Amino acid sequence: MDHDRGTAPLPLGDLFAEGPFPPHHHGCFGCGPSNPASPRITFERHGDTVRGTFTMDERHQGAPGVAHGGIVSAALDEGSGAILVPLQQPAVTVKLDVSFLAPARLNREFVVTSMLRAREGRKLFIETTLTDGDTVIATGHAIFVEVAPEHFLRLGATPGELSSVGV
Repeated sequence: MDHDRGTAPLPLGDLFAEGPFPPHHHGCFGCGPSNPASPRITFERHGDTVRGTFTMDERHQGAPGVAHGGIVSAALDEGSGAILVPLQQPAVTVKLDVSFLAPARLNREFVVTSMLRAREGRKLFIETTLTDGDTVIATGHAIFVEVAPEHFLRLGATPGELSSVGV
């Protein structure tokens, strides 16, 4: 199945309202307010897309003045995972392809936008774009696989800790 740009995003359903939503959990690396390394991405649902805003600082530096590629990739993974909140679907990343297109300068506001492009059985195909104003910094193509809530509970989550995705 072709999952390229140009196709409309799939609907995210009506289980979760438009507007801002809470972090996956407070210790989350990408969006957790209690994690000191987190860029604290804040997400909002806009129709069938999810949009997150954040700033990367010296904690996220690679070369001087520029974010490390790992944190850029993490932001794309986090944006992909944010699609799970409106779906109320627990899932995990199984593949993330990242294309780096421009340097991500520190101390600027970034936007990560994600869309569900396709579903095949338990697989979710998610597309993300990281921008700084009008400049596309990186794009990501992710495959997530739906899992039962017990997956996270077996790994140490407590019931209700991941309520953002129905666990």
